[in-house]
Amino acid sequence: METLKWYKSKRKVDDALTLMLIDDIKQYYTKETVTDQTKLYTALGNYYIKTTDFNRLLPYLAGTVFEECDKPARKNLSPL
Repeated sequence: METLKWYKSKRKVDDALTLMLIDDIKQYYTKETVTDQTKLYTALGNYYIKTTDFNRLLPYLAGTVFEECDKPARKNLSPL
């Protein structure tokens, strides 16, 4: 089983970007037909993604730059 890793966006939360990222994650699930645990969150003004295969997800992220990070505190996470 692959390890879940967390990634943080370099861009701040923005309404338009939120809609694009939600659509991108939906496309990812539709086209890739994977059963992984990829989820999109906001926390502390940034976007966070947890996934087991970031490289497969990368083409779907609307050009938003994410970098690997530690898991944020659960109390700060809001799922999208």
